[in-house]
Amino acid sequence: MKATGVVRRIDELGRIVIPKEIRRTLKIKEGTPLEIFTEDSGQLLLKKYSPIVELGELAREVCESIFLATEQNVLIVNMENVIASSGPNKNTYLEKTVDSRLEKLINARMTQIVSMSEESIRIFQDNYNIKFYVVSPIMANGDVFGAIIIFDEKNDLTDCEKKIAQSFADYIGKQLG
Repeated sequence: MKATGVVRRIDELGRIVIPKEIRRTLKIKEGTPLEIFTEDSGQLLLKKYSPIVELGELAREVCESIFLATEQNVLIVNMENVIASSGPNKNTYLEKTVDSRLEKLINARMTQIVSMSEESIRIFQDNYNIKFYVVSPIMANGDVFGAIIIFDEKNDLTDCEKKIAQSFADYIGKQLG
C-alpha cells in the first residue's frame, strides 16, 4: 500500500470522506460500489467492487462460446478493464485498460456496431488495429456493470454478431441480478 498523507476523522454516523483528488485518480464516482477488507493488524482496505469479476469462470465460458459461434474476437469488460477474452490473441487483451471514452458508449445502454474512423471511440488507447466492433452493455437491476465486445481487425460486423452480443449480455445481466 502507498501512503497518501491524508488523515480523515470518522463522523458520528460512521462515515469518512475520500478526498476528491484520490477519487478522481482512482475513478471513483458517486455510487461506485466499494468492498471493505480488514486485516488483523488493524488495516482497512477499500477496493472498487465489480460483480462481473466475481463471475470469472462464467465470463470466460461466455467469451469462448461467442468465439466458437462467430469466429470473432470477444472481450468482456467491466467499466475499466478486460476481465475475459477469447480469440486468437486473447492473452494480449486480458486485464488491458479500456479507453475511458468507451464508458460513455457503454452507458448509452444500447447495443451498437462501431466502425472506426479518426474520431471514433477506441476500445483501447493503443488501438491494436481494431477497425470494427459491437458493444453490448451488461445491465442488472437498472445499473450498467460492463459490456461484451465482439471485434474484427479487418471485416465489418453484422446484425448477427450484434444479436449474439446482446443475448449474452442479457444472460450475464440475469446472473448478476
